[in-house]
Amino acid sequence: MNLQDLAAALKVKLHGDPEHVISALAPIDRANRDELSFVVSPRYAAALKASQAGAVIVPESLRAQAPGNCLISDNPYASYAQASWLLTPEAPVPVQVHASASVDPSARIAASAHIGAGVVIGADSTIGEDVIIGANCCIGSRVHLDRGCRLFPNVTLYDKVRMGADCRIQSGAVIGSEGFGYARTAAGWQQIQQTGGVQIGERVHVGANTTIDCGAIDPTVIADGVILDNQIQIAHNVQIGENTAIAGCTGIAGSTRIGRNCQIGGACNIVGHISIADGVIVNAASLVSRSIEAGGRYGSGMPLLPEQAWRRSFVTLGKLDELVRRIRRLERQQETD
Repeated sequence: MNLQDLAAALKVKLHGDPEHVISALAPIDRANRDELSFVVSPRYAAALKASQAGAVIVPESLRAQAPGNCLISDNPYASYAQASWLLTPEAPVPVQVHASASVDPSARIAASAHIGAGVVIGADSTIGEDVIIGANCCIGSRVHLDRGCRLFPNVTLYDKVRMGADCRIQSGAVIGSEGFGYARTAAGWQQIQQTGGVQIGERVHVGANTTIDCGAIDPTVIADGVILDNQIQIAHNVQIGENTAIAGCTGIAGSTRIGRNCQIGGACNIVGHISIADGVIVNAASLVSRSIEAGGRYGSGMPLLPEQAWRRSFVTLGKLDELVRRIRRLERQQETD
């Protein structure tokens, strides 16, 4: 793609040769004359000046540092993300229902859909236009997939999963599995029937081996634009607001509500039956044990230290109760003097 066409597609300004052809992407320090890179921060000004890239996406403030062709963007990273799809598009998938697929007669399959080898689709399910279902996916009953969704191989959707347009579900994801609901009885644990299903909005991305449990009565809800990394556990009746991003290995317990435009770092643990406000950022490996009522950045736990410093800090923590008692005794003594 030449730079004139690329700039037009990205809706950015071009400074340089409009006929120069770009064919791939590369990091700023390794890009060559037919590759595109990007820089967002003055921290990388030296690498930008030395770059051999055919073109670089930069903010206006770094234009003078670019040695050659450059594309000026208010959000270089977002422009680079868009360019990645233009320069490396996905291979087309043929329209077909593979002969080895098992489709219930009551299911409705759009004429433009791709149903891969070994796929199973249950009763009364609807597969929309341009949906791609990879090999060996298992789709339950009363599932609805809107237009443009893509399920990579070996995805499992239980009954009553509804998914809006243009979602991407990576391999190994399980959506709609039975929620972890049990009542203690004299005879042991009595499972509670989980019938709420899962409601997923549009443009939701679900990572590999992520699990989303169905609701007990009402559905578990994942709103438009949510992105979920790999190996996340979302329990029953959780609600996640629009455009929230959650990194890998996070676990969210049941009936928690997470607001819009939140960012949850990797390996966080979020307890059940709490609320997290819009615009909250939670640092990686944090324990969220109570509701968060205002936007902002939050964290918990002790940051990484050299081992000896960590041991000293840990010993000090063990003495805090005694230190508090001593301070209170001193305060009382001062009051009586």
